[in-house]
Amino acid sequence: MSFLKRMFGGASAEDERREGDRLWGAKDFFQARQAYERAIEKAKGGGELREHCEARLVACADAMAEARIEEAEALRRDGQIEIARGELSTAIDLARSPKVRERARRAMEMLERRDAVEQATAVPELTDDERWAVIAGNWDEAQLDELDAHGDEGRAAILAVHAVADETDVEQQKVRAKSARAVLERLVESDADAVYLWLEVGRARLIDGDEEGGAKALGAFLERVGEDGNADARLAAHVALAALADKQGDEEKAIEWLQQGIDVMPGDPRPFLQLGVYLRQKGHAEEAVEVLETAIELMDEDRPSWEAFQELGLAKRDAGHDAEAIDLLEKVLRFFVARSRLDFPSSTARPLAELHEKAGRLERAADLYRGLANGSDRANHLAYHRDAARVLTELGLLAEARRMLTRAAALAEGQPEILADVEAKIAKLDEQLG
Repeated sequence: MSFLKRMFGGASAEDERREGDRLWGAKDFFQARQAYERAIEKAKGGGELREHCEARLVACADAMAEARIEEAEALRRDGQIEIARGELSTAIDLARSPKVRERARRAMEMLERRDAVEQATAVPELTDDERWAVIAGNWDEAQLDELDAHGDEGRAAILAVHAVADETDVEQQKVRAKSARAVLERLVESDADAVYLWLEVGRARLIDGDEEGGAKALGAFLERVGEDGNADARLAAHVALAALADKQGDEEKAIEWLQQGIDVMPGDPRPFLQLGVYLRQKGHAEEAVEVLETAIELMDEDRPSWEAFQELGLAKRDAGHDAEAIDLLEKVLRFFVARSRLDFPSSTARPLAELHEKAGRLERAADLYRGLANGSDRANHLAYHRDAARVLTELGLLAEARRMLTRAAALAEGQPEILADVEAKIAKLDEQLG
């Protein structure tokens, strides 16, 4: 259809329909929708043309809504929660079919849950609703619907199981797990269609010390969940079974469970990441490197997992490839800098500082230790201050080293041996400073 014809209104309803179909084929849904609207305006009466255009109007709106949902997911992964929330709000307004509108609404709900997970990390005491949001952050619709269906009793038991997992007192773990286990087992026995509930039963049994029963429950979950089930939940079961095998001293069986996770999710990087982490922790650094490199190859090129690069960096370090390890761990830090997040994870920054110190790059090591000394890993602030002071002393930056040691002394109250060492170093620096 020519530009002049469209501009001067000479296009017929059929012309507009053909233009809409062309744009539809090109996936230009916004322009296609406008063409179909013009066709309907020019059509006389009903007929096949109007029906076709009206159906395509619904499909165009749904397609645009689907695109907004996908964009929101990408924004969420990038941490741009507010913009993602706006995209989903628009998607809800755009969607014409109940199915797509419900998908958009569910995506909004999951966004809020995931956002609650991030917000909750800095909250020492959470309400039950907040804890539920954290636990359910990675659930899909089927898992959420099933576990929500068991009401307050089921929710309380699941909350108890996950709270027990964070309990440091082993005996208290067993007491709390036993009560939650009884509720979950009763619920699962009364629900012939239960799937995800078996995963929670497995967790409860393992915490209660019933390794055989826990393994059976996790096996029941894996048998029922199917290939389309929530990948996070499926992977959690494989990881739990691998951890159980490792606890029993069967490293080969643990690796087999993790490899099975790869078999059921061959295109998903997460099981490769889990296997790579396990291999590294068991001292198989070169094998871990190979597996972790595969994990990274499977990830979204635009939004790779920083944890994967961290683990590959640590595996390279363990394999003796220090220069490559430094490059990878620095890449992780650049990921955070690009997002204006300067409180680096200690799991990355500390080994990186140690590698730089080993390589003689003392300025970079000192910067990293000082950053850690002011970061969120508060339990290790004392160690980071002492590390920073040591490197600063080697650099000849004695006044700054003394400042770090002064802060370390304040943190060492109640630890007489460490305090004495710190004070001795301060006295030595005072002599050098005159």
